[in-house]
Amino acid sequence: MRGPTFGLQLFCYAIVLLIFTGCGGTSDAPQQVKVEGTVTFDGEPLSTGSIVFDPSDGKGGSSAGGIENGKFQFDSQLGKKKVLISATRETGEKDQYDEPITESYIPKQYNSETTLTAEVKPDGENKFEFALKSK
Repeated sequence: MRGPTFGLQLFCYAIVLLIFTGCGGTSDAPQQVKVEGTVTFDGEPLSTGSIVFDPSDGKGGSSAGGIENGKFQFDSQLGKKKVLISATRETGEKDQYDEPITESYIPKQYNSETTLTAEVKPDGENKFEFALKSK
């Protein structure tokens, strides 16, 4: 014969099962989708650099990725974005530790004072092309 503890055990197992399955709810995390594209500088693929998608309205998180051989790919939240692109290169000089000195060479209108924008949409491909110029 089953005693009162069997019912209590069954109830506890049911509660644990509901907790682990999440009760069928949805995640509160913002939706993210894959973004990809190309970056050129004076007509040539940007060899290496970084790209950041910041929310235009200042709400939500930023997303970022690396640029290799002019190509990038990372996940981003949906919405309108300000796009910041940066890259450094060696100057040919060395510092006091005999390490190469690097400089940022992407103009500020593409990073600290960016004019670049993108809109990340939930449906379809989110492919972007950014053609940067030194002057």
